[in-house]
Amino acid sequence: MQGRLVWALAPEDNANLQYLRAAGCRVRRCGNQEGLDRQTIGEALRGCDAALLMSDAASNCRAAWLARDMGLPLDLVAFMGPARRGELTALLQVGVDWVMRQDDTPAVLAAILRALHLRRIDRAGDAADPRHAIGYWTLEDQGWLLRHRDGASLRLTVSERAILICLFEAPGHLASHAMLNQALLQGWRHARGRQPHDPKPRGIVSRLRWRGRQAGMEPPVESLRGYGYVWEV
Repeated sequence: MQGRLVWALAPEDNANLQYLRAAGCRVRRCGNQEGLDRQTIGEALRGCDAALLMSDAASNCRAAWLARDMGLPLDLVAFMGPARRGELTALLQVGVDWVMRQDDTPAVLAAILRALHLRRIDRAGDAADPRHAIGYWTLEDQGWLLRHRDGASLRLTVSERAILICLFEAPGHLASHAMLNQALLQGWRHARGRQPHDPKPRGIVSRLRWRGRQAGMEPPVESLRGYGYVWEV
């Protein structure tokens, strides 16, 4: 999440936006739902990775429709009111990627944004070939290969990839159990026709350490009792 630019159509600052700022996001908020037109949306969303639609249903749908009509390459997440089936259908029809409930936590929102970002990278194909780096370590080949500067490398499983991308992107490279579980859920959701071998972070990290040693490396994933895991630098 570090450094990503997120635009929010929100009448006021809220816990979700504050959480994203604490996670390293740059949040650009628009509190004025009036006068949403093509030029306004185009200028507001320029350079953004994602847009959060937290206004009324009509404003959310209009903003989403304009963003999609202009072909802007970003993820759209909307919040809807309780038990409004028509609103959900309308949001999905205008191209919203994910619809959040009002009682979903900020940690869930952050995990959803991370998962959507990774899905967009995957769809971009090898041309994007993103690289995440911490010290002597890099994640390459769209996150499927862990490599050390000394040359040792390890091809990752679906679960290992989800865990490491979450750790590499988390603030301070520290991820809670909730963040890791959500990352695993999203990672397996896009692994068509496959079932998770071990969906628990503890088992995945243990096996990752063992496989790393077999490949001549020692992935520095450390457990923080009662919280989660951290990638030690």
